[in-house]
Amino acid sequence: MKISCSSQSLDRQFMNKKMDLPGFIRYAAQTLKIPCVEFEDKHFANTTPHYIASIKAELERNRLAVANIAFFCSFGYPTKVQNDAELARAVEWMEVARSIGSPNFRIFAGWMGGQDPEIGRKGPPVAKPAAAWDTMIGYVTTACDRAREYGLNVVIENHNHGGFLSYSREVVRLFAEVNRDNLTLLLDTGNYVDGLEGIQKTVHLVKHHVHLKAGVTQEDGRDSAYDFDATLAILKKSGFNGSLSIEYEGTQDEYVCLPRIVTYLRSTIGG
Repeated sequence: MKISCSSQSLDRQFMNKKMDLPGFIRYAAQTLKIPCVEFEDKHFANTTPHYIASIKAELERNRLAVANIAFFCSFGYPTKVQNDAELARAVEWMEVARSIGSPNFRIFAGWMGGQDPEIGRKGPPVAKPAAAWDTMIGYVTTACDRAREYGLNVVIENHNHGGFLSYSREVVRLFAEVNRDNLTLLLDTGNYVDGLEGIQKTVHLVKHHVHLKAGVTQEDGRDSAYDFDATLAILKKSGFNGSLSIEYEGTQDEYVCLPRIVTYLRSTIGG
């Protein structure tokens, strides 16, 4: 496994204008000393060719690879116009992913009614009518076909909070219905309603990229909100050898927590 870090781990710093992508690249390479990073689409200042070239140059200067572009979308809007617009945005960002050298492109199946109205809150299951599910499957299939034109793997992320893919059974169902060889699971280790059981039931669908969710970091780099040891044991047993991207979403000091997590991972998996 290759240790990576998502720019989401420093989201507060980005939102407060204390961090930007060049700074994140330098932090990952020079402080964390990891081989690759993941960029959230919201952390790009813009997508002009000049800006993308500058980010690519910063990556090259720091000998850092891009593991994934994490694009935010939802194919659960109530109208075709809205879902078509989401697909069009996704295709635009596929060009960004290709230009910056990412092999992977993250999408969400999404949420009923569009984007997640309660990000960060785990609520009760939300009904997913057959018609809405079928519509989502159609858009995910088309997104995979378009991504193939750009030479990209599509990594679709499981997501709770009433998302289409809140449970492992829904992920298994999606993969049975979307028959595309460039589609794999972006396993988020903290996003299943069915927790570790869900991870065990879907780890066979993971090939390229995983989010290691972190919330309450301990001094030894483990997490009291998520069972790192059990999660990594499942990944090791499966033979996963892709990028393991730290996604810290707690309230502690990120600059204290992230080095601790990296040290723990190095002692556990190498990389």
